[in-house]
Amino acid sequence: QCYDMYLPSSTGCYYDKLSVSLSGDSNLADAQQRCGTTTFNVQTSYNKLVVALQGSTSTVGGRFRCQITAVKIPCDCGRRKTATIYNGFPTKANEYPMMSALVDVSSKEVVCGSTIVTDRHALTAAHCLLKRTVTGTALLVGDQNIKIGTDTPYSVVMLLSSFISHPNYNAAAKTNDIALVRTTNTIVFNAGVGRVCLPFRFGTSTFAGAAVTALGWGTIDFGAPMSPELLQTTLSVIAQTDCSTKLSRSIQASQLCAFSSKNDTCQNDSGGPLYYIDPNSQLVYEVGIVGFGVGCGSAFPSVNTRVTSFLDWIVANTGYTFCEK
Repeated sequence: QCYDMYLPSSTGCYYDKLSVSLSGDSNLADAQQRCGTTTFNVQTSYNKLVVALQGSTSTVGGRFRCQITAVKIPCDCGRRKTATIYNGFPTKANEYPMMSALVDVSSKEVVCGSTIVTDRHALTAAHCLLKRTVTGTALLVGDQNIKIGTDTPYSVVMLLSSFISHPNYNAAAKTNDIALVRTTNTIVFNAGVGRVCLPFRFGTSTFAGAAVTALGWGTIDFGAPMSPELLQTTLSVIAQTDCSTKLSRSIQASQLCAFSSKNDTCQNDSGGPLYYIDPNSQLVYEVGIVGFGVGCGSAFPSVNTRVTSFLDWIVANTGYTFCEK
């Protein structure tokens, strides 16, 4: 709340102005500008706000008073901008603010996908952490094109403090393939970085027949180079029994199969998400974690971790209270 404000007026507040960026952009690219005599209230759902007083060299001066209060937002998750994946297509910059990636500190290469679930945790696959160290791995948030540093102002590389893999992860059977990584510092939420919704309200749903969105910087085909751009593609969830028949192997209830005749997840997309977008609220829920498949774009479905089977584990190992939208 800003009150008792007086700054010299000018057309479009060209000279003296109070600028407020609700996204926390220090460059004030999206700032609202005010001048003259006024009182106003603004609110942001992000955890950073930038307020700047800008004046001309010939200003006669002025004054303003603002009171800034931190309020706890009861529930904020799954936002997206509306407007490596086999045969996929690029996302808009920061279209999915919850999308993140595990990167190798030395090579700076993406090794796996991940999804932000709290301001200190990202969800990924346990197999992504095999033979990796905490100090040798970082979390990339807010990025779109990993080869261009100026495509989005929200890209940040976060150091990690710990890995938490599921204690019953079985590398041979590829079951319970889920893990959390914890960042050393708090992840700042803004227009390009946010958390996904976890599917508490879909606890009994199999999602069979539902469309899900897969994202990743993985290879664009088997053995091909990785995509510099974040790609997305749409897959259909396959019923557990049908998946078991197609793959001639047992599929557990804690696994989720997905398939498309044209598109697929591919190498280095592991650990990334399968997002379900609620048709009513348009909120993004992570219902699957990319696991394994037979090549890329084959006639067989991929097998992924079903997130609804591990909600209690996620809550217990983050210590957070989650949105249950």
